[in-house]
Formats: sequence, C-alpha cells, structure tokens
Amino acid sequence: MRIGGGEAVVRTLERLGVEVVFGIPGVHTLQIYDALFSSSIRHVLARHEQGAGFMADGYARVSGKPGVAIVITGPGITNIATAVGEAYADSSPMVVIASNVEQPWQGKMLGHLHDCKDQLGIMRALTAWADRARTVQEVPELLREAFARALGGRPRPTHVEVPLDVLHGSGEIELDSLQPPLPARPEPDSAAIELAVAALEQSERIVLYCGGGAVASEAEKELVELAERLGAAVITSLQGKGAVPEDHPRCLGNLWEPGNAVDRLLREADLVLIFGSKLGAQDTGNGRLPLPERRIRIDIDQQEILRQYSPTLPIVADARATARALLTALQSHGIYRAGWSVEELQVRKQEALTHAWGSSHAAWLQAIRVALPRDGVLVNDMTMMAYVGNRHYPVYRPRTYLFPTGYGTLGFALPAAIGAKIARPDASVVALVGDGGYQFTMQELATAVQFRVGIPIVIFNDSSYTAVKDEQARSYGGRFIAVDLVNPSFLQLAEAYGVPGVRVMTPEHLSEEIVAALGRDVPTLIDVPIEFPLG
Repeated sequence: MRIGGGEAVVRTLERLGVEVVFGIPGVHTLQIYDALFSSSIRHVLARHEQGAGFMADGYARVSGKPGVAIVITGPGITNIATAVGEAYADSSPMVVIASNVEQPWQGKMLGHLHDCKDQLGIMRALTAWADRARTVQEVPELLREAFARALGGRPRPTHVEVPLDVLHGSGEIELDSLQPPLPARPEPDSAAIELAVAALEQSERIVLYCGGGAVASEAEKELVELAERLGAAVITSLQGKGAVPEDHPRCLGNLWEPGNAVDRLLREADLVLIFGSKLGAQDTGNGRLPLPERRIRIDIDQQEILRQYSPTLPIVADARATARALLTALQSHGIYRAGWSVEELQVRKQEALTHAWGSSHAAWLQAIRVALPRDGVLVNDMTMMAYVGNRHYPVYRPRTYLFPTGYGTLGFALPAAIGAKIARPDASVVALVGDGGYQFTMQELATAVQFRVGIPIVIFNDSSYTAVKDEQARSYGGRFIAVDLVNPSFLQLAEAYGVPGVRVMTPEHLSEEIVAALGRDVPTLIDVPIEFPLG
C-alpha cells in the first residue's frame, strides 16, 4: 500500500505489537500524531521529554517489552538524552523515534527550526544502535531493526530518526509479512556446561551471584532449584534484587559490605557462578568484593564477560537457559552438594542486616514492604532512603525493584513509576523519591493526574541534597554550599492538582497511607519529613 511517512511509522508500530507510546507532540511530528489519531495505540502525554523517556524506561523494566517514546527534533532529543543514558547504563530496552529537519539541511545550521549540529551522532553516543530513515520505504525495516536490537542479547535503547521530508513524503510499503522480534535467548554451549558441572562437582562451598541479567531472563525458578541442589548461598547485585526471592532461606540479597558477615562468607567460598552481572564498580566496591578465584561467568554480552573479575570459565548465553542446562546436567550426573546449611546462612544474613548501612532508618522501608503485595513494584530515585532500601527492602519477584543504578540520575522515580503502572495496571506501584529529586520531574504529576495513574508518591523530605551535603560534611570540613533547598508545600501542590496529599510522621502511618493510596485511581502525594544524616 502507498501511505505517508507518519502513517508508515504508526502502522509499523502496530504490526510490532506496540500498545502504548510516550511523548510530546511538536510541529515536526504532527504527521505521526495525525496517524495516531485513528490508531489502537495509546498515547501518554508527558510534560517534558525527559519524563517521556523515563516513562518508557519504567514501562520496559517491568514488562520486558521495549518502551517507546516519540520526540521532536533538536530539543526533544537533548531533553530525552538523560533518560536514554540511564536506560543504556541499566540495560533497559527503549525505542526512541524522533523527527529531524529535511535531509538536505541536516548539520548545516542554516537556521531551520530545531536545528541540531549532529542529532544522529548524539543518539549514537547513547544507544546500542541508531539510524535514519532516508525514504518512506525504509521506515518499517528500520523500526523492526530497532526493536530487534533493543531485545537482541543484552537489552538496550535504540533510535530511529525520521526526517521531515520522509514524514511528509509517501511510498509503497509492505507490512503483512512484518513480525515482531522476540527476545534473544541464546543457549549455552554443551561443552561449557560439562566443564561447569565438573567444576561444581569439585567444589564444596558455592555462591550464586545474580545480577540484572538474571532478572531480565526471569530465571527465578531455575536459580532457586540450582541453589537448593548445590547448597549454595545466593547474593545479588543491586540490579539483581528479585532474581531469587529474598525470603528464600538461601538468599542473602544485596547485603555485601566490606568486612561484614557476607564478606566473610565469600572468603570461605571455593567457586562462584555469576549470572548476568557486569560486576560493576559500585556493586563490588571498586573491585573489593572478594569473589573466589574459580569463577564461572554467564552473560549474554560477550564484550562484558571478560572485562572485570576474569572468569575461569566464560559462558556466553542467557541466564535462564544456562541455569536450566546446568540443572539438567547435574541431575543426569546425580550431583548434589551439601554446602552451607540454611541455618548458617540465616545467621549470617541476620548479622549483616543488623549492621548494614542505614539500619537506623530501616523501619521506613519495612513500612513500604508491609503495604505492598509480594509482586508490588517499588520505583526508586537517587535518594538517601532509596539507598537504605538497597540493603533493607526485601524483593520477592523479578522486575519489581527499579533503581537508576548506572547513570544515577535524579528525577527517575515519578515518571518511571507512571510507565510501570501503565505497563502493569493491575500491579501496586509506589514511587520513592527525595524532595530534591522530585523537583527534577515533578511536572509529571500532571501526567499521572490526566491519565488517572493511581500511584503513591512517597517524598522523603529534608530540604536538602543530602548525599552531597553528607559528603561535604565528611570530606570538606562542613563547608556547605548549594545543598540546602527551599521547597514548596507538597500538600498544597497536591491540592492544586486536585489529588490527595498527606503528611506522615511514623512508619506505621506511612503503611496506612500507602494502602489507602493504592486503592485510588489518582496519584497521592505523601510528604514524609525526615532527618539525616543516617549515622
């Protein structure tokens, strides 16, 4: 059929199974928006392109499907760039579609509206793959490629640019044979599995270290069976929280700190199976995590697998597929290991938890956990109370703990929670944010109101950029500069938007208000005055 460029974008998205897109229209994207008018695809209107990007990221993290954002030329791209950088750092699949000026004028800076010197270059620096549609006929092929790359192997954001001359042009396209790409689930090499089994048979104290790749592959069942068969201890990275339920008796969660009970346990281990973790600087204390010398690394990204903590046996494959293959091989060989008793592991866990950083404020995280069901989603910002949660908030299911780990941007929580709730409308979703981070993207409260997104927004409020202030206190002699905030009344802000707002002073009251908020179809602002430092 012969259709226009904007319609080609939308009809292709429909064929690829897209149900919702996030964005803000501009005169450069009206051809796309006019086609959306008669489409089954739902459009969620953000208030800033960065918010649209975080919404798409939150949607992707809880669903495993690419979140799609549509933005304009120039400032739309630079506004969404922070969200794209976060998705790349945290291996989240996102597809960004943007317009650009007509191809003859690109990069010439002749004063066309939204001119950008090298728009495609900006996105190539932030994504796993980016390309430009030069004709209407290329639109379906490039969009499918963008989805395939976003899901192919390690999930990551991708980008397709559709210039104005393509959007306003027309061409013959064929969509009937277009099929949505499936996530890549590469199987492990059988010889590598046999080598791994031989190493496991010679080991007594085995650790499973689970990262974000284990969560993305949803390997929970296989990892639990593997831990039980091997008598293993399970430790997770921050992105790996939820890979194995943290109330499983063999799971120690994300509790490692130098010198603590988990640290001592790792020093007793004689082999570690690493499932889908880059073993990054933050999770390993810049390489101080004492993993045993014998390391079997399972990772879908062959470039990542050799970078840090060199493995004795690398296996480039999907975490779930590899765990399943290991179980089959262990069963066929009749191999069990006694390992650590669950009683010993629980003693170690309790000791680490008692002394973990942030223990003095752990009751606030326990209050949120009590209010959320096991599959409820907690979406965190970069804020002190979220850092407490990394240790003290137990996670029971994959894709239910969202944290902007790698890029570490403020303002993630509210829009990402909106995206998460739209992806899983039946789930209970809570945004946890500090007063400073909330004001990075607070305008997205309007989106939550307009689209009746019923999420509690818990603002831990101490009128400060506390992490920075804490570092100034420790390392700069208490010479505080540019860290104290003059905040609005968050309760009056809620009133201005016509939604509930409440102030709570105790963890028990917080639980009650979260439960009440989860029963509403509009957002609720919960202001929690808090004092830091944690001590």
